[in-house]
Amino acid sequence: MELGQRVATMRGVSRADPIHLLEAIALLPKNPGHRALTALNANIGALSQSPQLDPMLPAAPAPIGTATRYLLNNAHREAEQMGHYQVDPAHVLLALLYKDSARTAERLEAAGISIYAIRQYLTAPGSGPKDARRRPLPSLARAVRVSPVFAIPVGAAIIGGLGLWFGIAPGLTLLLSVLLVVGGWITSLCIHEFGHALIAYLGGDRSVAAAGYLSLNPLKYTHPVLSIALPIVFLLIGGIGLPGGAVYLNERAIRTDRWRSFASAGGPLGNLVFAILIGWPFLAFQGEPPFGDVHFWGALAFLVFLQFTALVLNLIPIPPFDGFGIIAPWLSIDLRILASRLGMLPLLLLFYLLWQGGPVSATFWNFVYSLTNLVNVPDYLVYLGQQQFPHL
Repeated sequence: MELGQRVATMRGVSRADPIHLLEAIALLPKNPGHRALTALNANIGALSQSPQLDPMLPAAPAPIGTATRYLLNNAHREAEQMGHYQVDPAHVLLALLYKDSARTAERLEAAGISIYAIRQYLTAPGSGPKDARRRPLPSLARAVRVSPVFAIPVGAAIIGGLGLWFGIAPGLTLLLSVLLVVGGWITSLCIHEFGHALIAYLGGDRSVAAAGYLSLNPLKYTHPVLSIALPIVFLLIGGIGLPGGAVYLNERAIRTDRWRSFASAGGPLGNLVFAILIGWPFLAFQGEPPFGDVHFWGALAFLVFLQFTALVLNLIPIPPFDGFGIIAPWLSIDLRILASRLGMLPLLLLFYLLWQGGPVSATFWNFVYSLTNLVNVPDYLVYLGQQQFPHL
């Protein structure tokens, strides 16, 4: 468009008309319109006026004329009818062939191009502008709103962390550890569910914004059992970061199976990001940092450990974990129906095996500790943090 406006200036006219857009398409060899003309064996030289212009020459753009505005509207309509999400020079070519743009239509027809040939080119598999077929990602500016409620778990974690850091009240170590660990855990739960909702929104499910899932408000993710009761019980009896929370996605609104899998993976990715954000001191100092109180580092190490337990659990490909959600779009409908009928049974069986010991339990815990070792979290600090936390 800009080149067409500059062409008009170089031709000595006061406004950019459709003929100048056609000349701009012919002058730029890498634009989609020029590629379409080349693929259709058009006589591109016949599309330019004399004398030939140099597109690199500087020139002020001329204003767009009324005929050009109508032409751009027609190009937009052509793109919409083809299911394309953006207008490019190939769609402009179609509009240039309309009879209400007689001058450009005659010149294109003289070059061997018809409106039907351009349409066939744009709709043929493997041809046409690929980017135009991709739905643009929606804007997050209005969808994402951080709720003030999110400040409650974050504030609790900060208060607990500061109290442990300065060792203000040794007698309150247990309470401060609970504030840091539980506050941090609820914060990570919000980030986990936000990750699901964010990717689902980008994938086409706008309902997550209306439901408040993009607000980081823990009250929006609550499920009476999965979100509150079970996670706290499992923290108290075994130090397992049970995935909690609940976001309900409209999978039919998500555009492809890849996006559905990615939406399921968004939660575990949130746990991983949070683990790295809070565990960076261990990475930076290759273990326990040489400052602060050891009880602070113990509680923080335990919180990092919980993130990795949640990450590993979530990626196990059995229902109701996210790992199953990642592979579910690629399974047969019969397998998915069978999985839904099993309900919580696979979860209960897994936790039974984890508590009974044996190879399943050993493999799980060894893998979790190998992940904490990757970020240089010392095992003794994880153990210390567990001891600072109350147990049933």
